[in-house]
Amino acid sequence: MRTFSSNTYLESQSAALNEAYTNAQSKGYTVNEPNNIWTEHVHYGTTVQYNLPLIKTSTGNPARKWLHINLYRMDSGKYELTYYFN
Repeated sequence: MRTFSSNTYLESQSAALNEAYTNAQSKGYTVNEPNNIWTEHVHYGTTVQYNLPLIKTSTGNPARKWLHINLYRMDSGKYELTYYFN
């Protein structure tokens, strides 16, 4: 089952990633993220992709699902967020 983003256009990279992480938490998962994801700069007109493993919050064990994030920085400076769980 795939779940898609409801809030697509955001003002900052951190707001976009927080949107995806909050949705994962509401579904009972914790995102196992690398430390450098928050410091990576996204250039105008480019897309970055993240494939992040999930951990079940209830058990603390790795889940079979991953969080897949596509983040596009538009020329206006806003970020277009697309993500799904798979």
